[in-house]
Amino acid sequence: MIFSPAISLISAFLFSSVVSFSSYEIYYLLPILLILFYNKNYILKILKTLVLLNSFILALSIVLYIENQPNEAINIFIRTNMIILFNISIFYNSRGYDIVRGFNLLKFPDSFISTTYFTLKMIDNLTNDFKSIKNTLRARGFQAKTNLFTYYTFGNILGMLFIKSIRKSYKLKESFILRGFNKKIYLNDEFIVTKKDKILILLILLVIILKVTL
Repeated sequence: MIFSPAISLISAFLFSSVVSFSSYEIYYLLPILLILFYNKNYILKILKTLVLLNSFILALSIVLYIENQPNEAINIFIRTNMIILFNISIFYNSRGYDIVRGFNLLKFPDSFISTTYFTLKMIDNLTNDFKSIKNTLRARGFQAKTNLFTYYTFGNILGMLFIKSIRKSYKLKESFILRGFNKKIYLNDEFIVTKKDKILILLILLVIILKVTL
């Protein structure tokens, strides 16, 4: 990650809170532009992800517009996209485990940290299993169509993944019991604040100050 995991979590919480509970302002773009600058090599991929996530937001905005609430529709559309763009950008190069490191640096409860870590680990394993199944189907010439065979195939895949997740969770639980797990995982991180972190925090504090004073 470009920023410290702890600073990223704090920044995401502060920025999302400010933007969620107020009308949009042009200076909200300052921290977003900073993060995009540091992620300049991935801007097109980030914007592509944002577009893919906009279907629900766009539908909600259209409904509000039809109900003669054009200002509210525009406000929700812009604010939601600002929050999504900020969070996508700041966590773009993260696989999810950086979030666990951030929670650890911020001294969250041990049980919460370990639960988050093993949940992400399970999701990662199931994602790899799903990719493996997709590659197998592709190698066998399977093509998704609107017919019962396709529906049965995907239903079986989801069922297999569901059963695998249950079995893995039970095996993990039994392993923890046998090893005397005390709800704590040990991470080797130090809380280091870089120049980039300081600039980001200062910009977010500036946004909060401007919103309160103006």
